[in-house]
Amino acid sequence: MKKIILLLIATSMLSYAQDRKEVAVTIYNSNLGVVKETRELELKSGLNDVLIRDVPSEINPSSVKINLDGTVIEQNYRYDLANSYSLMQHFIDKKITLVGAKTFVGNLISATSNSVVIKDENGGLTILPSLEGYNISLDYMPENLITKPTLVWKVKSNSAGKKDAGLTYQTSGMSWKAEYVATLNKDDNRLDLNAWVNITNNSGGSFKNAKVKLIAGDINRANTYDNSNYGYNDRMFAKGMAAEADLVSEKSFFEYHIYELANKSDLLQNEDKQIGLFNASDIKVQKKFIYNTNGSNLENKKPSVSVEFKNAKDNNLGMPLPKGIVRIYKNDGEAVELIGEDNLDHTPKNEEVELKIGEAFDITIDEKVISSTKIADKVQEIEYEVTIHNSKEEPVTVEVNRNLWGNWTVIDKNVDYEKENANKITFKVDVAKEKKKTLTYKVRFVY
Repeated sequence: MKKIILLLIATSMLSYAQDRKEVAVTIYNSNLGVVKETRELELKSGLNDVLIRDVPSEINPSSVKINLDGTVIEQNYRYDLANSYSLMQHFIDKKITLVGAKTFVGNLISATSNSVVIKDENGGLTILPSLEGYNISLDYMPENLITKPTLVWKVKSNSAGKKDAGLTYQTSGMSWKAEYVATLNKDDNRLDLNAWVNITNNSGGSFKNAKVKLIAGDINRANTYDNSNYGYNDRMFAKGMAAEADLVSEKSFFEYHIYELANKSDLLQNEDKQIGLFNASDIKVQKKFIYNTNGSNLENKKPSVSVEFKNAKDNNLGMPLPKGIVRIYKNDGEAVELIGEDNLDHTPKNEEVELKIGEAFDITIDEKVISSTKIADKVQEIEYEVTIHNSKEEPVTVEVNRNLWGNWTVIDKNVDYEKENANKITFKVDVAKEKKKTLTYKVRFVY
């Protein structure tokens, strides 16, 4: 295994900022974090070169905002990190020493991941196809190589001494999402809902003891910055409503919502962190069987099964629900099993929530176009039939949503309907247990 020995002969006379005194991180749903931190600088009067280390590798350097008693004349972002390959590339045409079974000294002509070509003082070339068993000795550390991503400032200070510098910057590689666990009761009319947030940090940096805020909402972002050149390549919980004020607080902010963690937290690189958002129990829900149709000849189709509830205070909820995945379980009194999953969008309070669970096993639907009659040049009447077979040991109501087009009129039907909008009507068809029911309706279309 190759080993690199660095003999540092010269070092750069730079001022290093101290570790973060304070740090706050605001994380968005859209692969974005905004970091606000305070660092202590030791400055002399006049010009200073200051290194701000331990910034995330996915930082957007053009987003850096600096608050400092002094003037930042210039900023550079250094991301050429020291490793065996980059060090060897910097020593092309320079002297290196290889120590192993035999010692080689000369100028490096070329270097790959595990082989080198060296030119000795007599002009001869030595090719080593493998560096196994050799140590590489370099005479100095190249100035422009660093061990961590670093901001380099040229600061003009009017006085000497210690000063606090406030930094605000954007970084990609940070995101969060909500995850929900919903548990239906035995009768499918009540539900317990537990919410967590999952925070992901792939920014290339760690933030210890950070104040954390989460923004729920879809912000608009200008598509002008590409940081690709900078980068390195089931829970079940106790019942009881707790939009846990002692853990997470929520408030409106512009057209979004902010969730703020009450306690500071460590956000480490390459880490997923879960934090409790709220627990709500005994939420009233309605189970629905829904079938969407455009009017066709189909057999043995299945209606979907959904549950609906209102996100209201009198239903043991009533707080903005950030978007995320909902995993739905059912408790039959003996065991709790997964029955489906759905995606929940950002949902304000007092709005209805519908979660699709799956498709009904014991309900099948057959559709037929019974007749089609041309009444006039641009007038047509079509009769439809929808037969619902209920094999369940209980009665059901199936909502048949019919999508229509053009100028239409329902001229005959055996079940009343509700007009949802200009292109959709809904029939609510009651079917007795272990029976079938046929819905018939006729529509006149004017083209």
